[in-house]
Amino acid sequence: MKINRKNQDKPMECNVNSTSAPAPKKIPKKITQTYLHNAGLAYLQRFPTSSMHFERVMMRKIKRSCNYHKEQDLGECQKLLTQSVENFSRIGLLNDSLYLQGMITSLRRRGQSKQAIVAKLQSKGFLSSTAAQSIRDFDDSLECPHDRELVAALICARKKRLGPFCKNDTADRQKELATLGRAGFGYDIAQTALKMDLDEAQQIIHSAAA
Repeated sequence: MKINRKNQDKPMECNVNSTSAPAPKKIPKKITQTYLHNAGLAYLQRFPTSSMHFERVMMRKIKRSCNYHKEQDLGECQKLLTQSVENFSRIGLLNDSLYLQGMITSLRRRGQSKQAIVAKLQSKGFLSSTAAQSIRDFDDSLECPHDRELVAALICARKKRLGPFCKNDTADRQKELATLGRAGFGYDIAQTALKMDLDEAQQIIHSAAA
């Protein structure tokens, strides 16, 4: 049986013009109370947040819509947004107090420093003074015999395998201090956490979680 090898090693031809055209940009919808309610509800169901951050997110949608639909009045759209925020607050989907406490609780359990938590809360629209006071109130409300900042530093050290949680006997203490410093912990707290022995560190973390 004769095999035709004439085109066997011939490279396949590629059609360089076969790429599909980019999809057209989505036209923003006009701003109505119904649209803001539906868009806001969809966002809040996925991302619980503060009322300030929610307003920033929705304002981006409004400005994009007004830039496209020139007949829309930005000021009137902002009034509709204010009504939406009030409606969501009334039914409990926007609750800055509960959101603030929930964020602090979660971030403290993850080993976040006061400085890091304040920065996070500022990005959500809270004043730094409000955030700092809320953290102090949260820490004071817990029945914990140890400084909550030290507890957070130990949790952070455990996650990053520093100090008592490091299995390397030749670890660079200065680098470890710098790591905790970048996480927002003060020098004294960081040094105390790193010098602690493993049993004591684990006991402190456990007592704070109890």
